[in-house]
Amino acid sequence: MSEFLANGHTQPTRLPDTPHRAILLASYSACASIDDVPAMYHHILRGHGSPSEAIVQGVIRYSDTGTCDPLYTVTKRQSEAITQLVEAKFGEVIPVYIGCKHSHPFVADTIQQAIRDGITELAVLHATPFFTASGTGGYVQDAKKAIAAANSDMKLTVISEWQAHPDFIRLMARRLRDAYVWMPSSMLPKTRVIFTVHSKPGLPSAHEDFIASYKHVAGLIAEQANIGKWDISYRSGMPAPQRWLGPDINEVILGAASDKEEAVVICELTSLTENVEVYYDIGQEAKQTAEQCGMQFVCTEYPNDAYDFMDFLSNIAAAHFELKAAHS
Repeated sequence: MSEFLANGHTQPTRLPDTPHRAILLASYSACASIDDVPAMYHHILRGHGSPSEAIVQGVIRYSDTGTCDPLYTVTKRQSEAITQLVEAKFGEVIPVYIGCKHSHPFVADTIQQAIRDGITELAVLHATPFFTASGTGGYVQDAKKAIAAANSDMKLTVISEWQAHPDFIRLMARRLRDAYVWMPSSMLPKTRVIFTVHSKPGLPSAHEDFIASYKHVAGLIAEQANIGKWDISYRSGMPAPQRWLGPDINEVILGAASDKEEAVVICELTSLTENVEVYYDIGQEAKQTAEQCGMQFVCTEYPNDAYDFMDFLSNIAAAHFELKAAHS
């Protein structure tokens, strides 16, 4: 059960039997309206000089997608689905709050709301497979600071290390296989699968665990999907002189073209929810690179709020809280 607050975000409704455990579903941002986009970009760019031009370009990007922000609409449905599935399968109400890094409701505001609601145990769930200090770790740190600022003894945990879970590998492999066989059958021997994740600043030596986990998960998915040749790549890195993990996705596409490949299938593994960044970095720029090389191009579908993904997240959440399946 949920209710809309004045800012348009969904938060758990108070229930007669007040729950004491809950989930914080972390999201980079969530813009309910195009009017929210400037404030979001201003928050992202704070401390980087005058952000006015970047904000204008950001608004144009959101507008050009021709749809509302999925990080708002899809994340909202994800929170509702996880709550409903956990209750249906395990017989316990575990409210799912939404906390954002760069827009309302900010993590700190959500923590305050959870404390007011009587929540004493909160588990952070970031719907991305890989735990990094700047990713999931950032939301955890924000939550810890908010709990300390409120002088609360709320217990904070993290639902993580699920990237190699057989059910997750299966649902991603299904999407990869669907995209792979979409290509003309005559092109399959000349089709290259390219996995991609958001790049990280710095040298590979600073990200050894992340790189190893990424390669491992990509290999598991590729094997399960029974596809042919595959590579790994990175996207969204910033220009020199700062070093970012590579190779860039566009470089890998060009390499596939040099190898006389005729098609590429892109499988994104950082963003499991569609968003403006992947719409441009993959759906526009990478696609354009492939097409300029005369190659066919297709992306795997994003899990978003599909039943198999929501079923998976509700199951790992229940396992985290050590819930037992309800008897019928």
